[in-house]
Amino acid sequence: MEDIPKSQIGCRSAMKISVIIPAYNAERYIRTAIESCLSQTYAPHEIVVIDDGSTDSTADLAESFPLPVRVIRLHKNMGVSVARNRGVQASTGDWLAFLDADDWFLPVKLEHQQRCALQNEHAVLIYSGYRMIGIDGSESDGRFVPPAELWPMLRYRNPLLLASVVLRRSAFDEAGGFDPAYRHAQDWDLWLKLAILYKTDRFAAVPESLVTYRRVAGSLSSSARRYYGIRESLKETRCLNGTSGSARVVWRLKISAFNCYDTSIALREEGETADLEFMLRSIATWPFPWSEMPMKRYKIAVVMLMQHLFNCLKSQPFQNKSYATNASCAPTGEPGMKISVVIPAYNAAAYLPRCLESDRKSVV
Repeated sequence: MEDIPKSQIGCRSAMKISVIIPAYNAERYIRTAIESCLSQTYAPHEIVVIDDGSTDSTADLAESFPLPVRVIRLHKNMGVSVARNRGVQASTGDWLAFLDADDWFLPVKLEHQQRCALQNEHAVLIYSGYRMIGIDGSESDGRFVPPAELWPMLRYRNPLLLASVVLRRSAFDEAGGFDPAYRHAQDWDLWLKLAILYKTDRFAAVPESLVTYRRVAGSLSSSARRYYGIRESLKETRCLNGTSGSARVVWRLKISAFNCYDTSIALREEGETADLEFMLRSIATWPFPWSEMPMKRYKIAVVMLMQHLFNCLKSQPFQNKSYATNASCAPTGEPGMKISVVIPAYNAAAYLPRCLESDRKSVV
């Protein structure tokens, strides 16, 4: 990135950034989040913490910090969309940054994004790479997608981490902010609205990881089934915007297939047995390979099928060749399976009667 004079970086009138932190029962993490904002090499204009009806000491801990930290207390839990919107309404900066209470900024985040804004004066949104800490404590880099590849990817996937983004307040207001109808995935909904209003060629990015995202047990990202329902809802309300006719039909099928595929992979990671069901639904919905779902989808489906068959056989052990010796398989006298016995025969006159007799005497 081209160097910007330090005097220009320090010019706060060039970019006043308000950091919005919604928090609910976050006493374990809130101090780290706020301190990461205060330690920025490019100081934020203000840090607005919205306590979303917490029942612990979250608000008290936040209020122990001096200005530019301000705390807004909501009397009851309103959801993260409402909390963020309230924070924006109370803020005075011309740029907005968002941070969840259990995540944190690296010290140079705002400085590097301010430099990017100076080099991309028409940008309405600037995002960065990010680090992710898994539930098991493992660390990895999130997938970084350059701005040129964001569209049409945003139709079927959210590649932007909210905490990595700074955006113009005017753009946020024009897009209508976060939709309270979405208690989750409201950031994805916002990116889609901004992409329609401004096009993604007015999105800019800093590729390096500038924020750390912590995945905690019980979070939405660790509940694949719930997130699938949200994605399907978002598909109908936002993801198909700008399409019509046969193109709309094709996009609906592709998005649905990808949602099933992605959910299948997540369910497999969670150890859920419905992973194969979603994978097969993905293939049935759109069986053709494309950029986001190459041939490996079929290989994964075969592996899943073999694993399910193996697990099924393991759970149904047979003690010997007679099914009747297994109490769970003993006949009950009630109608059950209709079994067709297929007997290939060639020059078997000496053996066929005995074979047929054994079939008639079968207890099944």
